[in-house]
Amino acid sequence: MIRFLAPFLVASTFAAGTIGTAHAGTVCVVDAEMAINETSEGKAAKKRLEGMYAAKQTELEADQAAFEKAIQSFESSKMILSDDARRAKEEELMKTQQQLQQKLMMAEQEMQATYGQLLQDMEGKLYKIAGTVGAAKGCAMLMQKAALLWSDDSVKDVTKDVIAALDAAK
Repeated sequence: MIRFLAPFLVASTFAAGTIGTAHAGTVCVVDAEMAINETSEGKAAKKRLEGMYAAKQTELEADQAAFEKAIQSFESSKMILSDDARRAKEEELMKTQQQLQQKLMMAEQEMQATYGQLLQDMEGKLYKIAGTVGAAKGCAMLMQKAALLWSDDSVKDVTKDVIAALDAAK
């Protein structure tokens, strides 16, 4: 029982501050999402994604409108078509519908891939710069703010410094 409780007692003693600190320095946090979104590069990436989304949406809406027009045309003329012609037109419309759905899925995948690549690039830069900023600010540890459940006032937020450093590194 003592062996089981010993690590807990040692950890709680460190947490209470009665044994001392392992490192001289401050625990720091950075809001990674804010840092990425507030940098000039992050804002430019967001605009790029929004432009890409708008272009894809316009293209898909035009395709959808053309498809709906073809359906209306078919509906108005299907009574005068022969059975073979009607079946061929129905097959053509179903094929067009499948192509539209496939095009939509491909557009979504392309958007997700582009977003993922932009985010990966930005995170790589963020982590490199954040480490440099953390060292310059005397941080013994730098962690993402989102992972922090609670802290006292001794934790230093270096997000603004990281944003400034990212913008300066561009």
